[in-house]
Formats: sequence, structure tokens, C-alpha cells
Amino acid sequence: MPSMFGMLLSFCSFLFITHTNSLVAISVEVASSYDPTDISILDCSSSDLPFLIDRDDIGSLHVPRTNFSVVSKYYPLSPVYHQKPKLCIHKKPFTCTFPVSSGPKFIRLHFNPFSFSGFHMSKALFSVSVAHFTFLKTSVASYSKLQLHDSYTVKEFCTNVDDGVLNVTFTPSPDVSDAFAFVNKIEVVSMPSNLYIQEAVSLPLIGQASPYYIKNSKALEMMHRLNIGGEFIPALEDTGMFRKWIPDASFLTTDGSNSDIIISDVQIKQSSRIPSYVGPKQVYASARTVVADGSNQSRATWLLPVDSGFYYLVRLHFCEISSKAKGVGYRVFHVYIKDQTAEDQADIFLWSHGAGIPVYRDYIVNFSEHTKRRKNLSLSIHNGNGSIRTFKPAILNGLEIFKLSDSNNSLAGPFSFGMAKYSNPWRKEGASYKAFKICAQIMSCIPLLFYLPTLWQIVAAIDWKGQRKAFMQSQSSDHCQNFTFDEVKVASNNFSDALLLGAGGYGKVYKGSINGGTNLVAIKRANPCSHQGLNEFQTEIFLLSQLRHRHIVSLIGCCKERKEMILVYDYMANGTLRDHL
Repeated sequence: MPSMFGMLLSFCSFLFITHTNSLVAISVEVASSYDPTDISILDCSSSDLPFLIDRDDIGSLHVPRTNFSVVSKYYPLSPVYHQKPKLCIHKKPFTCTFPVSSGPKFIRLHFNPFSFSGFHMSKALFSVSVAHFTFLKTSVASYSKLQLHDSYTVKEFCTNVDDGVLNVTFTPSPDVSDAFAFVNKIEVVSMPSNLYIQEAVSLPLIGQASPYYIKNSKALEMMHRLNIGGEFIPALEDTGMFRKWIPDASFLTTDGSNSDIIISDVQIKQSSRIPSYVGPKQVYASARTVVADGSNQSRATWLLPVDSGFYYLVRLHFCEISSKAKGVGYRVFHVYIKDQTAEDQADIFLWSHGAGIPVYRDYIVNFSEHTKRRKNLSLSIHNGNGSIRTFKPAILNGLEIFKLSDSNNSLAGPFSFGMAKYSNPWRKEGASYKAFKICAQIMSCIPLLFYLPTLWQIVAAIDWKGQRKAFMQSQSSDHCQNFTFDEVKVASNNFSDALLLGAGGYGKVYKGSINGGTNLVAIKRANPCSHQGLNEFQTEIFLLSQLRHRHIVSLIGCCKERKEMILVYDYMANGTLRDHL
């Protein structure tokens, strides 16, 4: 009779990789990237899942250690996107045990909430804990229609492991009938000591005179990691820890007209001042700068949603990337966090002792007052004093924000799989204003009654658009994964020309990445006005979504929003069979 472990192994696949770093003497420069001692991945999408664990005698799973002498790459086990991502489902408390080396670890939990026969996401009420920390706890709000929960979500946590064993426990709510827990994938990756938590270092607490110390007894949750002024950096292009860095444009309070993007004209250097694995060189090779207008009031502001009830670690990445910078005082500016002064005289050259040398600054922000909604953490860089001829505009290269566990050792916020939608923070919509909007909308519709005959003619003249809409609505999600337009924009870095693979009569093809940057894809964007494009769109979805062969590019999904016709394929790094022929 097969062992219990063998039975479970038939349902999900595991990859556990561990190896030992070599000790190398370091003089002035440090290694260009970090070599993890532990990489462990539990994936639920590579077999006939979802599966159900609903027996009293299955309460834990031990992942055995496998040793490799050399690890040269990361092996992502990602959901098969031409089907709905598979889930590991548990109706009783369940613990996954990972044998790891002692020290700090990244723990990434992958979720793709969707309902299926016998299970509805309204019953997916559970908590996830590691040691004495509660990482997350889902609630009805986690699946509210007001939440952005319909895309693949990766929750990244950092915690210290002392005893060489990491237990990740999923506990369905005991208060709800038929409650269950689920997860798509778990990643455990070691991280350098003192990367984010440095017990002996005092950090400025914004708005307070007393310093703040982060102890190893704290756990962290990554809330935001931005490449300011730069492109999307996928996990495989990080410094060995598989972090993804996303563009910052969507967090700016304006359309970017008051800021500009500059590219380094100096070489980014590896220095002993900070380890080079702190951030990829791409983060420091570009920056967003404030447009100088001579008023000394110019600024760039970002709004970052965070959960109330917690303290936050804010890390700002800087690098002086102008070859004209020759000494201290070349570029001096102001930094404000939560509308309070963080740096009154920020001088990157003073901090780094040279151009092209990365440096970072850490701050603590208090959002410990509890509310039932998220708040916006504001960050602003302001140009310094001086005439337009003498001062140099403020710059910022990168940003990371981490939530700190509270006094109850919890990181659980109200929105586990997304963030609440926000109105314009400068617009106060009272009851009278909302009533005015409703009346205005009704009045604006009255003139349309006089133009109904003309509108009918227009609709009839472009009936092919109606056919396309009917086709869009008739497609089932069983054919392929449906991506939102915003997801495609992030995956392609807003259809960056730098990622353009080719163009033709149908449209353009871009290189992109999904699932936290671990999957490379080819994104084919059609010309919306092309009748030929509509036919190809229909044909490719119907045929390629059902056709799978190792010599044929696989269709992963599509996007049918905003009159767009976008197809997402597996990316073939070595080219297609046609290329070789």
C-alpha cells in the first residue's frame, strides 16, 4: 500500500533545492548577486487538481530535503494558464513543513481566487500562520466585488527561522460551516542577514523625535516594491532573491507632467558601502526627477495604499546618476513622508561618496490607528532652494514598503487579495454632491432622445462591432485565461517599445512577464480597427486554446477589454520551429 506521502505526491509536485554558498574573501567590492542557500517550492498546478484534504489523519506534510551541489537557475513551477490555475484545498487545519537552514527567509504565497463546483470563494475563510505569526486572515471583504481580487496575487513575507524547520499552517475558520483554505503555490527562499532587519540600527520614526528599532522578533509583509522611473523587472532579473519590481507611474498623483525620467550617464558601481544584492542595477540606472520651474515648489508625489493598524518600513533607493556631479552639494532636495519632513537636506553624493554608487535610506511610518479601510501613504520629493540656474532637481530611483507585525504578532489586513478602490483623495463627495451628480447624469440623457433615429443608423452602419461584442461575450473562460487590460499593461511595461519583438498586419508583439515575473510570455496586440484582426482573433482562440504540442507555441490567454484584442502566448526564448526552418 503506498505511503501517505506517496499518495499526496500524486496530487501535487514539489521542488526543493538547497545548496551551500562558498566563502570568498571580499576586499572593496562584493558579489554581484545573492546565492540563496534554500529554495523550496510547493506547487499545486502540475497535476490533476484541485484536490481535497478532508480526513482527520492528514494534518501535515513533510517536504524532504534534496541536495544539489550547484544551482544555476531558478525553477518556477507556475500555474498552467490555458486552464484555470489549480488549488490545494484544505477543509481541516493543514501544515506544510520545510526543512531549511537557520536565518531569515522570504515566504511567498500565491493565490488565484475563483469558484468551482462544490466550492465557492465566499467560503474560503481561513488564516495562514508561520510559527507564532499570523500572516493573513481572509474575511468576506477579501472577496468583495469592490476588491481587486480577480487576478493572480502573490503575498510576500519575511521572517526569521531559528530551529531549521519552517511550518506554514492553513486553518479554515471554525466559525463558518464548510469553510476551507486554499493556496496555489508556496515559495520559500533564503535571504541575506540584515537585508531589511538590522537590530542595532536606529531608524527615524517620521514625526517623532525618538528613534525606532526593528527586532528579529518582527515579521514583515512586502506592500510595494517600485522601480521608480524604470521598467518592470521580473523575478528572474533580481539579484538572486526573485523579487519583482514594478513601474511607479500608476502611483503618481498626476499624469507625470511635473516629473521626468532620466537615465544614468555613469556606470553603476558595486561598492562595499552597501551589498550589491540590495537592489538590481536596473533600479539605480534610471530615476524620476522633478521638473524645475524656478518656484522651489516643484514636487513629485506618490500615493501608496497601506493597511491601517501597523507600522511600516519605508526604504528609498538613491543613486546620483549624473556625470556632472563632482562633490557634496551638487543636488540637495527635500523628502516628505506622510506629509512630514523625512529629509530636509537630502544629498545623495554626501551619502554615497560618489556618482554611480547606490545607497538607500530607511524610515519608519506609524499607521497604527485602526480603521476599517486602507489609507494612502504619501511620499514626495521637492526641489531644494536656489535659483533655477544653480539647483538640481530632486530624484528618486526605487522604493520598498514593508508592513511590520503588530503587538499580537499579526500581519493580517482586511483586504487579503487586493486593495479597496479609492476615489480622488482631493475630492470630498458628500451626500449633496452625490445627489447633484445623479441629477446631472439624468439631465444629460434627455437630449439623446432627439437623436435616437440618427444613433440607430450609426449602430446599423457599424454592425460588425456588435458582432465582435457578441463574440467576446460568448467566449467561455474555459478556452483560455482572461487577462485584464491593466494586467497586460503591467506585463508589457505599458507596451514598451524596448520589449517589442515584431510587428505585422495583425499588430505588434511584445515580450512580457506574468505570475510575479517568473513566466515570460509573448503578447500579441491587434489593431482594433482591423477586420482581419477580428477573424484571426476568433480563429486563434478556438483552435490554439485546444491545441497543445511541444513544437507549437501555446496560447495562454487573451484580453478582451476596452475594444482590445490581445493574445498571450508562451514565450519561446530560442525561437519557434518556423524560425529554425
